[in-house]
Amino acid sequence: MEHKGFTLIELMIAVVIVAILGSIAVPSYFSYVRDSRRDLAKQSLLAAAQKMESYYALNMTYVGSATGTSPDIFTDKVPADGTERYYTLQISDLTQSGYTLSAVPQGTQTSDSCGTLALTRAGAKTPTTTGCW
Repeated sequence: MEHKGFTLIELMIAVVIVAILGSIAVPSYFSYVRDSRRDLAKQSLLAAAQKMESYYALNMTYVGSATGTSPDIFTDKVPADGTERYYTLQISDLTQSGYTLSAVPQGTQTSDSCGTLALTRAGAKTPTTTGCW
């Protein structure tokens, strides 16, 4: 009589292989998600900078484009249309001739090694760590 099926050892080997693949794939996936959210924040910062320049072209000042650190001329939420916020956009060092825009990580994005992304009117970007910008 011939028995068909898997032995316990064969089953355990398959489980170990799946566990090894999972331990490699899951961290890579979360890293990819963090990177894509950071890219969205960078795009939002650049779009906000364009809005700031448009405001300056009309008013010859950046003053009035924000209330405190909250922007008045663009959304402070990244993504702008989602229910979960990954970054909050803020304005600091707001003067007649300059500003600094920051994307502050929120929620699960706070574990991103790049932290807060910033862009000045002069185009300086921080952090300067490779891969962040």
